[in-house]
Amino acid sequence: MAYKFIDLFCGAGGFSKGLEMAGFECIGGIELKEVISKTHQLNHKKSKTIFGDIREVPPEKFAEIIGTNHVDVIIGGPPCPTFSTIGDAKIRSVTGKPTSEDPRNQLFLEYLKYVDYFRPDIFVIENVPNFITKYKGAIFNTAVEIIENIGKDDEGNGEGIYEVEKPVQVVNAVYYGVPQTRRRMMLVAHKKSGVKFSYPQPTHFYDQDDEDSKKLKPCTTVQDAIGDLPDITDNWRISEMPYSKNRGLTEFQKIMRASGNGKTVKNNICRMSNDRAKRVFPHMAQGSKYMDLPPEIRQILPFREDIFQDRLKRLVLKEPSWTVIAHIGMDGYMYIHPTENRTLSVREAARIQSFPDDFEFVGNQQETYVQVGNAVPPLLGKAIGESLMTYLEANIKGGN
Repeated sequence: MAYKFIDLFCGAGGFSKGLEMAGFECIGGIELKEVISKTHQLNHKKSKTIFGDIREVPPEKFAEIIGTNHVDVIIGGPPCPTFSTIGDAKIRSVTGKPTSEDPRNQLFLEYLKYVDYFRPDIFVIENVPNFITKYKGAIFNTAVEIIENIGKDDEGNGEGIYEVEKPVQVVNAVYYGVPQTRRRMMLVAHKKSGVKFSYPQPTHFYDQDDEDSKKLKPCTTVQDAIGDLPDITDNWRISEMPYSKNRGLTEFQKIMRASGNGKTVKNNICRMSNDRAKRVFPHMAQGSKYMDLPPEIRQILPFREDIFQDRLKRLVLKEPSWTVIAHIGMDGYMYIHPTENRTLSVREAARIQSFPDDFEFVGNQQETYVQVGNAVPPLLGKAIGESLMTYLEANIKGGN
């Protein structure tokens, strides 16, 4: 039987999908926004995904919903707006309060309540790299301390049952076949068993400076990722379409299409860019950004140039994409198609995040873009999942 896991703060389910690709079974998820929970449920048939605030759903109630209090693995990424540089500035400007007072900084405590209740063999907290250093490491160190005290009594007596695998790693998705540079912290903790967890070794070469890495597979590029997807235009509204190419597929394209019907793919909708943006796009070379444009071209679509120097960026066909973020739901100007004068479609963005083509997003255009941008790339999740599987199998062989 497959090892079973639950996904807290599951979002659309990129991390869940990755673990399923590694051989795990998702039996439950919890998501704050209803439309996103519908996406997770649609794509994880055996999961009982609930729409709700984790602060109002105690783990005992969650166990009743999923029908068990036994899970092998817990994964999740507590929302992290105040850990990122952009989020920090935005929250200060809106609330006028230090971000250390933002209640969302405490959501990882809710995650750990679930760990304390379910006592999985191993669990993963995914977050931005700044989780480790923000507030001089106070939140990170508190998280580690709480994890290492699980199992002790209220007075702190006894021995904790978990250890955090150190050093906690920051991994880059591009090293695992994702056509995108995306750095994420993965904090892994497991029961004290004498078996160590090993983070996945990179499989692809991008910018590593050691000689061994240069022998790996070449990184997956934007062209590798989207070159076979349907031919569309700006403001495209037909979701399900046939592929534009069926021969000479890249390894990545074959992986993305493996579980689909092989003929059509959904979520091909593309936003309509405004007329001024469409006048600017033809002046942008691959890899160029807003401030690379001549002043007279910038005036067609003016922004504050001291703040928005890379407000527009055109992707490079033969390089990985830069990080896809939730802001793609607003206008997509940071993700202009490498060769066409439009922004990426939802499916193209999903491919750059490494979502397989049979993964369908529920919601309106903006909601689906945001779901893609907020996700853990499934191929990164798969790499982590394979390491989790190795750890669990080693425990069984060791008689634990």
